[in-house]
Formats: sequence, structure tokens, C-alpha cells
Amino acid sequence: MTRQARGRRPLRACAVGIACALLMLLAGARPASAHAVLVSTDPAQNTVLPAAPARISLSFSESVQVAADGVRVFGPDGQQADTGQVTQPGGDATAGVSLRDGAAQGTYTVSWRAVSADSHPVAGAFTFSIGHPSAARSPAAAEPPPSATVSVLYAIARALAYAMFALLTGSAAFVLICLPGAAVSRPIRRVMATGWAGLLLATVACLLLQGPYGQGLGLSHTFDSVVLSETMAGRLGTALQVRFLVLGLAGAYLALLSTWLPVLKTQGRWAFGAAGALLTFTLGATWAAADHAAVGLQPELALPVDVVHLTAMGLWLGGLVTLLVSFKTQVDLSSAAQRFSRVAAGSVVALVASGSYQAWRQLGSWSSWFSTGYGRLLLIKVLVFACLLGAAALSRRWVIRRLEDKPSVLKRSVLTEAALAAVVLAVTALLVNSEPGRTAGAAPAGPVHREVEYNTGGPGGKGKLEVDVDPSATGPNTLRVVIEDAAGKPRDIPEFHASLTLEANHIGPLPLTMQRVGVGSYSGTGVQIPAIGSWQLALTVRTSEIDETTVATPIDVH
Repeated sequence: MTRQARGRRPLRACAVGIACALLMLLAGARPASAHAVLVSTDPAQNTVLPAAPARISLSFSESVQVAADGVRVFGPDGQQADTGQVTQPGGDATAGVSLRDGAAQGTYTVSWRAVSADSHPVAGAFTFSIGHPSAARSPAAAEPPPSATVSVLYAIARALAYAMFALLTGSAAFVLICLPGAAVSRPIRRVMATGWAGLLLATVACLLLQGPYGQGLGLSHTFDSVVLSETMAGRLGTALQVRFLVLGLAGAYLALLSTWLPVLKTQGRWAFGAAGALLTFTLGATWAAADHAAVGLQPELALPVDVVHLTAMGLWLGGLVTLLVSFKTQVDLSSAAQRFSRVAAGSVVALVASGSYQAWRQLGSWSSWFSTGYGRLLLIKVLVFACLLGAAALSRRWVIRRLEDKPSVLKRSVLTEAALAAVVLAVTALLVNSEPGRTAGAAPAGPVHREVEYNTGGPGGKGKLEVDVDPSATGPNTLRVVIEDAAGKPRDIPEFHASLTLEANHIGPLPLTMQRVGVGSYSGTGVQIPAIGSWQLALTVRTSEIDETTVATPIDVH
């Protein structure tokens, strides 16, 4: 085998490692669960209305982006009964659509689909009736399954974006810090150019595929101008547009770096380093601002921590690839390897610190490590990362000192680290597309039904309360109570009150406004429940001037 062929073996092996990582990504790629949760609807689930509502409204736990046809209403005959134009008058956390005139009596099905603030889609459906429930409900409202091709391609695009970000930032930092003379080397320039061009193409792919991915459309909608404009109007679209701008500046930066760095003095290199750090942090922020860090617990801290995590990842992984390519430059790598060893050590510290915070923030409990898909993926990442640290720790202490005698040993060590790093990168891409354990491991919010007996002590004072709380989640809820007598028939009483208390947090009692909507029937819409926990719903029933009692039932709020 020729020397040139032997020199290409590390690069081929690195490519094989990256390809294997992408195959892992393809095997696990699937539509991600989103963070946004439907908190309440108006009309509420299974409500029977005397007349058609003027508008169907949905409220979410966080801001969402809803397409023009993201909320559809199907009538008893299976035909679409809405006007086809979704609006969000109450802010980004609400959405609604109006019904067409002449709505018939029967059961209506509302189908909805939205994109949450972390760029992942969420969908669902609920029903309500006008006049009376229908004998059969329309099956037409079921959302079509998302395109598997779009999901896989979108996952690949996001993984490549991470890989190219690491290659771009790591190679530029390696040249600046470890081997300034390599700025004129054609192989090193090729690495930096590959990182820049690859990130540009991956960003274009993410922008084109986000719309079909978020709206559950097929690949044929990739270049749909309406879908693309809706994507660009959202949080992720804005972040990707900023990334294009920063990449334009980064292209000019790389051109100047390759030309001027070898002749610049120390102060000039410091200035280049500061400019490069600013570009790197800004690029990293385009991920953090439209992903898991932007929503959920402590976003004001999670955003900068996520940028630090991405930057440290880029310095280490991209630097490893650049060091591997540097063996083809025929220059002394002793001092460069030692400098990179210090950079890698600092990156590892930053990765461990920021990764530990992210794990705590996203998992929420120790049990989530094993009980959720996110936790299991994170455990795999930690184990592979530990192997990566072990390989580096065992080899570099003696390999760097013997670089001149055994450069092939260092080459194999760096290649091993690069292959393990590719696996870490693949698992990271899967984590980005997974629902964090803090939300996946929690019990889902859902309607609560209770039957509570009461006895005021007087004549005819016995009966039962039928209680429904929907969706039994923080935020606005709908409370419905039907008061029945001993025979199980609805009855009117002189007075009825309701309140909520969360004893664990010393909240309450919170009086609830209830409106009489029928014989023995009371309803409270927009009932605000401010915190999760086991609340006590107190119901006061008075059946005569002197006969009164208060009964309570627990309501678990998630």
C-alpha cells in the first residue's frame, strides 16, 4: 500500500464512523413529541350546546404556531364545517376558528395540529355537540400520519447541521489556537470550507423540511411557498434566517483568516479570536433559541448554558477531525497536539458542567433515566462519552510525549476518539428530537370525573354530585357539577358554592364562579388552577334554609 493510501485510511475510517452514526439516527428517527399541551377548549370536550358557538377556541400551555388550516371542524355529516381560516387573537398560546352559518345539530369533531415553541409538532382532537349528540361521529377528522420520509430527512438534516457546526467552529479554533501556520494548508482550508458549506446546505434543508415536518405533510410540499412562508414566520424560521446571516459573515471571516493569520502578530490573532468567538456564540444561539432550551424550566439560564454546550462540543469534536487531517500537512504536530489537549480538557469540563445541568433540567427525576426514551438515550450518550474520556485519558499522557517517535499511535488514538465522538453526535441528534423526561415522565393531563355523596341532614337532604374537571391541568379549566337527589335525578337547590385548596402549598381556598346552566347543573369556564398538585375541591350544598353541608374530593392537577 502506498503512503498516500495509508494517509487516507484515517479519513476513510472517520467517514465510516460518521456514516454509522447517521445509520443509528435513521434507525431511531421518528416524529418527536412536543412540549406544548392543549390546556383547554371552548367548547369543552363532550359539551352539549343549545346553539352553535360563534367560535371554536383552543388554549395551549405555551406559544404555538398554527397553520391557516391547522384547526378543522367536521360536522355530523363528515363535511368540514369551519371557515378554513385559523386566527390567534389571544396571543401565540391560543388558536381558534369560526363555524360556517347554518350549523346542523349533532356531534362535531375538532382536529388540530400545531408546532410548539421548540419546533416539534403536536396534534389532537376533541368533540362537542349542538342540540344533541349524533348517533355516529365523523371519522374524517383523524389527522393523517406524518410522512416517514420527511421525518427521516429532517432528522438527517439536523444531525448534519450539528456535525458541520462542530467541523466549522472546531477547525477554525484549531488553526487559531493550536496551529496558525496551517491556515495556508490546503487540507486544513478544505476542512474549514467543508464545515461552512455543509452547515449552509444543512440549514437550507432544515428550512425547507420544517414546514412539511411540522404540519404532517408529504415531501411534495418541500418547496411550497405558502408552507415556507409560514415556517419563516415562526421562531425556528427566524433563527434559521439569523443563521444564514451569521454564515455569510463567517464565510468572509474564513477567507480573511486563511489569508492574514500566518502574518498577523499576537494582538491581531487575539482580535481574530474574539471575532470568531462572537460568531460561534451567535451561531450556537440559533439552535438554543428554537429548541428545548427555549421552553420549559429556567429558559433564561438554559439558553446560555446550551450555547456553551454547543460551543464546547464544536471545539472538541471539530478539533479532533482537524488534528486528524493535520497529519497530512507534513508539519511538526508536537506543540499543536499539546495545545489541543488543553483545549480539549477545557471543553470536557464545560461539556460535563453544562450537560449535567441540562440532564437535571430535562429529566426531572432519577426514575426518568430508565422510564423514558429521553432518559435511556441520555444514558447511552453518557456511557459513550465516558468511553471517549477513558480513551483520551489513557492514551494522551504518553502518546504526545512520543509523537516524533510514534506518530501513528497518536493518529490511531485521535481516530478512536473521532469515531466515538461521531456516535455521541448521533445520540445528541436523537435527543434533540425526543421529548424530555420531565414532561414525558409526568402523568398526562386529562378530564377528571368524581361522584360525591352529600347529606345535609334535613328532609330530602341526601343525594349525589357528579363532578367533571377538564383538563385537570394548570391554567384554565372547565368545572361542571350536576346535583342529583336520592333517586339520581337532577334537582335545584337554594344555594351552591365551590372552592379549591392546595394545602401542600398553602394556597386557597380559591372561590370558583359557577353559573347555573340547567336543572341542578352548574358550570364554571376558565377556572384557573395555578399549580400542580393534589387539590381539594370543596362543594357546599344547601337544601333548605337551615340544612347545609360541605363535601370535598381530591383533584390531581398535572
